[in-house]
Amino acid sequence: MVELPKIDTSNLWDKTYALLKESIIRREFAPNQKLSIPDLSIQLGVSRTPVRDALNRLEMEGLVKTISKVGTFVVAIDREDVLNIMDTRLMLELWVADQLVDLPSNELAAGISRMETILDFAEQDIAANKDDEYLKADYNLQFHIAFMQLGGNKNNIDIYLRTMNYRYITLKSSIVSREMVQVAQNQHRHIIQVIKQKDTNAVKKALREHLEDSKRRLLEVINEHKGII
Repeated sequence: MVELPKIDTSNLWDKTYALLKESIIRREFAPNQKLSIPDLSIQLGVSRTPVRDALNRLEMEGLVKTISKVGTFVVAIDREDVLNIMDTRLMLELWVADQLVDLPSNELAAGISRMETILDFAEQDIAANKDDEYLKADYNLQFHIAFMQLGGNKNNIDIYLRTMNYRYITLKSSIVSREMVQVAQNQHRHIIQVIKQKDTNAVKKALREHLEDSKRRLLEVINEHKGII
């Protein structure tokens, strides 16, 4: 059984949610592990209501799943999940690439500036060896959301964010290596470069190569972890 600390009763619901989320992300709970509301309530020293609320919020984020009359389980990510996630990401990002040709120059420039700023902040953390800060900031997600915003479709952005929930689990130093971080940074810089050139085909090619590389690396990690993370 996972040993969880008692929770300070101020901001009880948010703290319950935050602690359980952190425990799931760090895989203190195993993939597919069943979560008992009564047991969690006792371990945390809180009533069942904030625990139930926290699990509902975590289910909306894709970190747990509830099976009717069976229970709530920690979501595992396997090979099929990765393939589906990457297909959805590619579809949405290629759609944005098609919109860039009609985007007003000032809006395109503003979007590029946001993306470059994100990469600059990421570079600062990398140079300072602040690996934990880099992972917590999730600059990769920030970059791709800034790119998605260029498409101007809120529904697509919401879908993209839900699709990217798996990243909560992969944001661990045991999974994300420094070499992977630097490769992603270089690929992001290249994406910006071809966007500036206003070459739709080149943008699509860069996106495909980047997401294919991300998929390959994530599948390697899953294989190393016996098929699930």
